[in-house]
Amino acid sequence: MAVRPRSPRRAVLRSGAAVTAVAVLLVAGGLVAAHRIHRLQPPPVVRTSLAASRTVPGTPPVLPWPPTGQAAVAVPALGIALTSGPEVPVPIASLTKMTTAVVVLRDHPVAPGSDGPSLTVTAADVAVYQGDLSKDESTVAVRVGEVLTERQALEGLLTQSANNLAYALAVWDAGSQAAFVTKMNALATTLGMTESHYTDASGFAATSVSSAADCLKMAVAGMAIPTFAEVVSLTSVTLPVVGTVPNIVTQIGSDGVIGIKSGFTAQAGGCMVLAADREVGGRRVLAIAAVLGQPVPPAVVVAAPVAPQSAGSATGVGSTTTTTIPYIPDPLRYAGPAAEALVSAAEAGATPVVVAVPGGTVARAVTIWGGAGHSVAVVTTAGATLLAWPGQAVRSVPVVHVPLGARRGESVGSVRYVLGLQSVASRLRLAAPLPEPNWWWRLVHG
Repeated sequence: MAVRPRSPRRAVLRSGAAVTAVAVLLVAGGLVAAHRIHRLQPPPVVRTSLAASRTVPGTPPVLPWPPTGQAAVAVPALGIALTSGPEVPVPIASLTKMTTAVVVLRDHPVAPGSDGPSLTVTAADVAVYQGDLSKDESTVAVRVGEVLTERQALEGLLTQSANNLAYALAVWDAGSQAAFVTKMNALATTLGMTESHYTDASGFAATSVSSAADCLKMAVAGMAIPTFAEVVSLTSVTLPVVGTVPNIVTQIGSDGVIGIKSGFTAQAGGCMVLAADREVGGRRVLAIAAVLGQPVPPAVVVAAPVAPQSAGSATGVGSTTTTTIPYIPDPLRYAGPAAEALVSAAEAGATPVVVAVPGGTVARAVTIWGGAGHSVAVVTTAGATLLAWPGQAVRSVPVVHVPLGARRGESVGSVRYVLGLQSVASRLRLAAPLPEPNWWWRLVHG
């Protein structure tokens, strides 16, 4: 059989098809190779090496609890709130006035340094003053028609512990003392004061009761109101009738003491809430202590003037008569030092604690390729300190995100250290470039 000669045209076509096929294969292979080389690798796995919390080494301070009554101390910044033992509701005398002031300031806010609205003294107010004076209650003299600003009334209430002004503020705020007392008890419930119940606005009634820990809760609520904190820190005040008079809490203004309130009745004994703001480790630290039911010195009988009880004079400062009354020279002789000792010990127990050092490892960023894990340390960029008592736990909250291709020194998040109301943070960085596979490994292992 004769062989037909190959057509040059067909040979060219076949040769072109082969070249095309090879070219397609080369392009496809190139695309696959490019895909393998440039394909994104799995993101690094971050493995935190920092414990969720760490205990500050050492032994907590021993607090000088008073041998009688009950006491509590708090250092809000450190999250510390301790009591001398199991607590029961007891009479708290004029510490009740802290609650009166907080209710009034929440209902009628006054900016620091401002006077607020005015109260006009009525004949009924003078009668209350005269009645309180005759029973040897703490008072501030008032006259009918006298105008007191809210600020002045609060100054008399908190620095002079004036029972008559507690009543006047209660009526001014709520229309009656009974309605105001309802507000006081509602506030106590809101603050979680489960051992507190009020029956009057001044605390003269022995049925107005609380505990040392509850008194601290109210004190903290009060100190959070700038005007309350401002008033209780005053060493003296000037009022229309009595003129300039010193704060009856004599500790205020010395050794960092900035308030707050004292109280005394025969049923309550000596009561004191003190707050001090002092420097510890280069930081200001506020500590508050409450002591209740402290002993008082023996009473002595003295002659004392008594204002006329007839509202007809309506002055409250006119002619007087004389009577004999039992008098205690310093009913806070033991309560004041007991509260001061607790505040000082609580603040002295706070020490600076290093929670982070520059370059400290917080985590490791890990990539896995080539049959092995490759990791780089995630480290802090700066140190950080907190104040703490030994035995307290410092929480660590790291937030880390390491992107692909992260370079040495690149910021990859932060770690926050928390204790009580304190919170400090340190930025995080990579200690070295994040290892990545080379192009040949990617091509072969794609």
